[in-house]
Amino acid sequence: MSDPILGIDIGGTNIKIGLVSEQGELLDTCTVTTPPDRDMPDIVKLCTKGTRDLLLKTKLNPPGMGIAAPGVVDTAGERVIAAPNFPTWENEPLLNAMTKALGLPAVLGNDVDLMGVAEHRWGAAVGLKHFIATAVGTGVGGAIFIDGKLYRGARGAAAEVGFTIISPHGPEVSGIKGVVEGYIGRKGFDNIVGKLFPTGEFPTPRRITELSNNGDPRACKVHEIMAGYLAEAVATWLHLLNPEAIILGGGTLANATYFLEVFERKLKARALKTHTEYLRVMPGKLGYFAGVQGAAAYWMIHHPH
Repeated sequence: MSDPILGIDIGGTNIKIGLVSEQGELLDTCTVTTPPDRDMPDIVKLCTKGTRDLLLKTKLNPPGMGIAAPGVVDTAGERVIAAPNFPTWENEPLLNAMTKALGLPAVLGNDVDLMGVAEHRWGAAVGLKHFIATAVGTGVGGAIFIDGKLYRGARGAAAEVGFTIISPHGPEVSGIKGVVEGYIGRKGFDNIVGKLFPTGEFPTPRRITELSNNGDPRACKVHEIMAGYLAEAVATWLHLLNPEAIILGGGTLANATYFLEVFERKLKARALKTHTEYLRVMPGKLGYFAGVQGAAAYWMIHHPH
């Protein structure tokens, strides 16, 4: 068996670190809380400590690592140009900083792009050629695959699907009004929950999913509102790209069975039948550590045997 690859997924809430086999199996993982200021030097320190603790525990020696980063990663795969939920990040040399800190060669990609890579290699998108993956959590990100290949655009900034405008007004993210992330990213989620649970209780996304799957009327309403907003955005993606499948992931949608049912119904009402008749709407298969697996997969793609 070849040595496992280290995968690091830097999220707005947590940093996830894991060792991944050639077959995509998670051999061991750890999670650390993302610091509130989200400054890059602090993130690098936490990634370094978490990785060293994991390697000490497992006694494994990965030959390299993949890093799943928030925001726009340059086409060279060296810098994070900007990240909406990491406001201090501007043209940050993350690849170099992580390589120096850990003494391991690395590859760097956008977090949701790499979630899509993992789902394509080992998960829900195996065998698909044209699909869009989206992750709803702190923000809303996306990955677009065309002809079986990740599409990154002219500057590496393709698939910023959270900035799909669904209203000329509405919540603002990074100076852009009415984008879907403003409605269903974590701030939007909290706003919806705050109106429907005004008595001081404030359920987390995981709790809302548990409640809605069990028929709680208020939690179901939260998911109905969110599904409506997401359907508005996804209908546009379908009309532009005509994918075979939409794959839904991210912490807010993990195991969200009721959400999926409502979303599919609302999407069919908002998009042309030619674009929905054969469309598959699927939850991601890989779950919470999909970004870690994707980061490792990205290394494997860049370093084939």
